[in-house]
Amino acid sequence: MFFASCKEEIKPNVQVFNTTDLNKANTVLLEAVMEDAFTPPVASRMYAYAHLAHYVTLQSLRKDSLSDITNKINGLRQLKIPESDNVNPELSALLAFSKTGKKLIYSEHFFEDLADSLKVKAIQLGLSESTVKNSEDYALEISKQLSSWIDKDMYIETRTFPRFTSTKKPENWRETPPDYLSGLEPHWDKIRPMVIDSANVFAFKPLPEYSTDKDSEFYKMVDEVYQESKNKTEEKVKIAWFWDCNPIMTVHKGHMTTTIHKFTPPGHWLNIVNQITEREQSNYFTTTKAYSLTSMAMFDAIIGAWHVKYKTDLVRPVTFIQENIDSEWTPVLQTPPFPEYTSGHSATSASAAEMLTYIFGDNYAFSDNTQLRFGLEQRTFKSFREAANQVNLSRFYGGIHYIQGVEEGGRQGREIANLILKKLR
Repeated sequence: MFFASCKEEIKPNVQVFNTTDLNKANTVLLEAVMEDAFTPPVASRMYAYAHLAHYVTLQSLRKDSLSDITNKINGLRQLKIPESDNVNPELSALLAFSKTGKKLIYSEHFFEDLADSLKVKAIQLGLSESTVKNSEDYALEISKQLSSWIDKDMYIETRTFPRFTSTKKPENWRETPPDYLSGLEPHWDKIRPMVIDSANVFAFKPLPEYSTDKDSEFYKMVDEVYQESKNKTEEKVKIAWFWDCNPIMTVHKGHMTTTIHKFTPPGHWLNIVNQITEREQSNYFTTTKAYSLTSMAMFDAIIGAWHVKYKTDLVRPVTFIQENIDSEWTPVLQTPPFPEYTSGHSATSASAAEMLTYIFGDNYAFSDNTQLRFGLEQRTFKSFREAANQVNLSRFYGGIHYIQGVEEGGRQGREIANLILKKLR
């Protein structure tokens, strides 16, 4: 305390926080979402809004370092910029991130602790108490404006919409083992997208007509998943589990059910951003762009994928195979509780890969250790797109998606990311 109080104060606009601080904030967000076991669509919303709050706050104070994107964000009017005298830009942006994260989460203590640690560190780094207070006030004002905009995205309304009831028709999705949960977020395409014009911007490839005839295209599409499961290798199983990203995996033993929490698919990609920017020692503004653009793209890609999912309402492989091919068959991975087409993880990953390719370049080799904490190995990729392509294969190897579902999901994610880039440019 004595040391901190006697440290020479520095000018408020000096950049004292760096990429490591932003990465730590992102980690807090990922951990909080995992702790509360939010589903991938809801998690993508939290990631995108928290990082957007950080971006717009920082941009309003460092106008020469980041482009203003507020007029490109759906429904977001030009913010009323508060008095910025004696405000530290990075501290204020990190506090806005924390305030927005706290608004969206159940476990608020994650962000209360983050904010407290940031303010303590600011004093230790030489910022005055008045600068810290002004920076917090600035963050609060920006966060209030964003909060009002966030509340109008239809999330609150969709919490009251009817649950999805399966038709029980053989061609349509039905509740799948082991938990037989009802359809997840059937109204997610009503959520306001971040940048794309609407949920239906993607023209998906038509599916083959449903048939149990072994010579039909539909049967062949399903049987491809079944035959793959008969020829699975240790490497393919490892790939499936590496990209599983099931935030609420259940393990059933007799009458006991254990729940295991993991990062969501978009959370996995934000953790990749964390690793890359730390390794590269990326500057604060490049890191800000990487988080913000990637999280926005994944948010919109999931909205697009969910629109197609409930529009096509396609049966999952496990249901068709058990009823028409092999009653004892089970997939490598647990089938998530929503229709198959298109693959949400594929759309999410492809959109992230496009954004990261845009920022860090093509053929950017990297290693990903996200799954080490869950007992899985580190994997290395030659590019972001190679990683996204492996995600496609992982869903097929895992027995939860058809090839057409993952290929079209990947194409959907790429197209949505490029639409966003075009609009932002």
